[in-house]
Amino acid sequence: MRIDITQKHENKLFGRQEAQFVVKEATTTPSRKELREKIAALIGADEKNLVVDVYNTSYGTTEVSGVCRVYKNESDLRKTELKPIIERNFGRPEKAKPAEEAPAPVPKK
Repeated sequence: MRIDITQKHENKLFGRQEAQFVVKEATTTPSRKELREKIAALIGADEKNLVVDVYNTSYGTTEVSGVCRVYKNESDLRKTELKPIIERNFGRPEKAKPAEEAPAPVPKK
């Protein structure tokens, strides 16, 4: 799998870099986690500060194109990005399980 950055620019209003990329020579569609790892290494950014927003495949080809955003820190990412985008990239946060309660007694007739 080879990733090429086709466009990259600084969005000063949001304090982030926005990049468009193309994945070539991929045998299967890569996951967002794989894309984040490879793009972060390519750009020289921390993987925790990068989100892959959109990526598309074309029918009949192995080429994948998409858009990613790189923030300066994780708190800016969490303040700016929408919740569904964060969940797609990093998974849903674990909820604390409540203590199990004893089953209610069955009333006698």
